[in-house]
Amino acid sequence: MSIERIRDHIIKNAQKEAEQIINTAKEQFHKKVNEAKLSIEKEYETMLLDEEKRLKEDMQNALITLESNYKMSLLEIKNNIIDNVMQDAINHIQSLSDNEYLVLIRSWIGNIADGTDGELLVNARDLKRMTGAFIDDINKERKGKIVLGVRLLDIKGGFILKTQYYEIDYTLDNIIKNLRTALTPELNKILQLSDTCYE
Repeated sequence: MSIERIRDHIIKNAQKEAEQIINTAKEQFHKKVNEAKLSIEKEYETMLLDEEKRLKEDMQNALITLESNYKMSLLEIKNNIIDNVMQDAINHIQSLSDNEYLVLIRSWIGNIADGTDGELLVNARDLKRMTGAFIDDINKERKGKIVLGVRLLDIKGGFILKTQYYEIDYTLDNIIKNLRTALTPELNKILQLSDTCYE
């Protein structure tokens, strides 16, 4: 074998080895690129799902906040309407003529058990309206005796009947408070508010 043949043989083998190394490197490169691509796609998918989940949660939280604010606004409107209705009722009762007002007081006293004795406590304005003749007239219709007290109450109207053992509250303040409690469900229906807004 001549030197040239040996050299050609070595070169051929070297070229084959080089090609094999290059081919192996290309395969490994393609394999790593595909693995990296799959890993990046999987990571991107996970990030996308996480972001979608976060956005959905943010949207749900925003909707819950909006719904809560809406309900609070409705509740505030409802309470303002009820307050105005109650204030109108108080104003109407306070603006009654003396005769009309005393008829109302007489009817409230008529709701108290007939044999109940006690001291009738009122505000300064009502003390001037209620004459001795008015109290005497009431006592004629009752078994129990009522006397007009001189201690003044800080109330919008009506009275407290103080007996030996307890007090009967017919103050306008208390009547309106009880009326508000009783009328709120009816007003809710009129205003078409949901029960979830009811206080």
